[in-house]
Amino acid sequence: MTDTAPRYEAVTLTVTDGIAQLTLNRPSTLNALNDAMFREIPMAITEASQAGARALLITGAGKGFCSGADLVGRPFAAPTTEAQRELNNRIGFERVISLVRGINEAPMPVVCAINGVAAGGGVGIALAGDVILMARSARFVLTFVPKLGLVPDVGATWYLTRLAGRARTMAASLLGDAISAEEAERWGLVARLYDDASLQAEAMAICRRLADGPQRAVVGTRQLVDAAPQMPIGSHILLERDIQVKLVGSPEHVEGTLAFREKRPARFAKS
Repeated sequence: MTDTAPRYEAVTLTVTDGIAQLTLNRPSTLNALNDAMFREIPMAITEASQAGARALLITGAGKGFCSGADLVGRPFAAPTTEAQRELNNRIGFERVISLVRGINEAPMPVVCAINGVAAGGGVGIALAGDVILMARSARFVLTFVPKLGLVPDVGATWYLTRLAGRARTMAASLLGDAISAEEAERWGLVARLYDDASLQAEAMAICRRLADGPQRAVVGTRQLVDAAPQMPIGSHILLERDIQVKLVGSPEHVEGTLAFREKRPARFAKS
């Protein structure tokens, strides 16, 4: 077991038997995003990969998943010109880009277990998973437009539009009404709902299945699924070809085929 929690201020990371758990760890703020958390989430994903993790679980400490940006702890910027303000904001937004890319480009499958409210930027983090699970008491809330005069960020509209469609995304973004777990499942935002008490165990069981699976095929499937909405079938089939030619005849494919023929579970290499 590898426990790297002392190295981080706003998250904890453990890696056990090929499964990494990254916990957003500011429970007194419902895990609000501060500078440390923006910085540490991509760092923790990189460290999990280096530690040999084959599946990554992202969840929140305490009663919430992530309440969005820390509006209480973050000081207002000093007065400046509009041009300088925009430049400062552009520089600062790089941390958002790094966070989104860190999750979306993780070299292992990502499971998000939404254990409580996911608000603001927390919605983007929650929807970035490859397998998204949600506690029945949890909810999504997009607070940007109606309460803060901002557009949704951390990739929230990219995920929501693809999963729920334009009409629901616009209404949720402009009105800021909470989306219950039941609505989230009906809209296609999450794969499965669980009772609060069983969410963690169910998420770990799914991580175990993913960690034991063929990693290159998992990551390749993510590439295909994410590319599909923006590519015509003629282009998409070429991407499918480019990924598949690297997998057919690979050690994972050979093992899977032998296991199928021998009517036994596949034993994919952990390296």
